[in-house]
This record gives sequence, C-alpha cells and structure tokens, in this order.
Amino acid sequence: MDGSNPEKVIAVLRADPAQWLCDDCIALAAEIKNRIAVNPIASTLGLTSDFEREKSECSRCRESKLVTRPRRA
Repeated sequence: MDGSNPEKVIAVLRADPAQWLCDDCIALAAEIKNRIAVNPIASTLGLTSDFEREKSECSRCRESKLVTRPRRA
C-alpha cells in the first residue's frame, strides 16, 4: 500500500466503514510494520468529527480493544 502512514490508516478505515478496527488490525491491513505507529494516528483521527474511537470489539480479531471507524454521514 502506497502513501504515508496516516493516508494508509485512513484508506483502511474507509474501505469498510461498518467495521470497528483495532490498531493491530489496522497496521496489518495497511502494511505498517511498526504497529505502535498506528496508535497516535488512530487516536488523533478519533478526535476529529470524521472518525469514532472507543473501547469495543474489533471486527477482525474479535478482541476487546480501542477500535476506530469512520463516522456515518
């Protein structure tokens, strides 16, 4: 996947807006090797009006973690 890490994270989240994704699953889908790099990106996105971030079940790994998804319009 091409682009900066924030661009990759946004692309993964917008690919399926119904899914809540944890940072680990975002990193895997975005092909970001350093999964720790996803946390500040997802945390920042969660502060915007375009994304939601909360503790819930990840749609992919099914673990209870902080997860992020785009807000529905």
